[in-house]
Amino acid sequence: MARGPGLTGGRARRAEYGLRRAFFGRDDRTLVTEPVVLETEDGYAWDGLYLRPRGGDAARRRLAALVVHGSVGNYVGGVPRRIGLGLAQAGFSVLTVNTRMANYGAFFGTGLFHRTPLDLDAALAVLRRLGHDHVVLVGYSMGATMVTHYQALRHRREVIGVCTLAHPRSLPLSLRRRWERYGARPGYDEVAQTARRVIGPDPDDDDADDRIFTVERASGPTAEPEHCEIWTYRTWWFSRGPEATHAVSAERIGGLRVPIAIIQAGADEIILPDEGAELADIAKGAGAPSVRLVTIPGADHVFRGYEAAAAAVCESWIQAVIL
Repeated sequence: MARGPGLTGGRARRAEYGLRRAFFGRDDRTLVTEPVVLETEDGYAWDGLYLRPRGGDAARRRLAALVVHGSVGNYVGGVPRRIGLGLAQAGFSVLTVNTRMANYGAFFGTGLFHRTPLDLDAALAVLRRLGHDHVVLVGYSMGATMVTHYQALRHRREVIGVCTLAHPRSLPLSLRRRWERYGARPGYDEVAQTARRVIGPDPDDDDADDRIFTVERASGPTAEPEHCEIWTYRTWWFSRGPEATHAVSAERIGGLRVPIAIIQAGADEIILPDEGAELADIAKGAGAPSVRLVTIPGADHVFRGYEAAAAAVCESWIQAVIL
């Protein structure tokens, strides 16, 4: 694993950034934890976890961070868990949630990306009931695209900042680039043509036809199962298809009118090095009140070993810019 300059391992990085390593059953002992359910306008229910410090600074406790997962991810593992715990241990209230894009949504047909604003509406409703009227949206990878699209669309008054991690400029472009790199079968254009034929002229119609398909060599150089992807044509169309403009942050981030933090991984194997700078330039040019771009050297796409560093950058940005 690549490491940043002067860093000798996970323990040194945690000491440098002043955050503890996360352990299930031990890392949340200083917090009040409460399972919650998000009930959406279109009749779905998703789960989440509310984390609240037992004491500490009152201003930090009043602010809530809403943490949204990456592709086929959820709130109990990986970057969303570590970021959520890091912010809660730093004194902020945190709600880390699943959406319709989590778990099996992408290949059982419920993961329609353009409808995810309904999930975040439900999450904000939970935070309002819990007494939070100032919220920072925190999104990782696909979640970064999700929160950017959401705030550009909704302009929620209680949202006072957006922080993204491993933020791609475009989900469709990232997928196409990865499939081309590994020689995916079928290829991007073939899937797009088939999707148009299968789901018909109105993909948003819930009576439209849909079916599961698999792609070999989608995430690696072999035809083995670990390098395959499973989708339905509708879930692929609305998050990775050629007309999924809501999944293109380069076309959405210019609509944000709140402070923005973009935290990128310096050794990201999925996102190109200039994508964060491009998004920052678009946001600045469109009139965002402030934009901070931070790249963490040595971190891969999942910030393996650098989760504490990412949480510390988010914490310092909230303290300096939002509070």
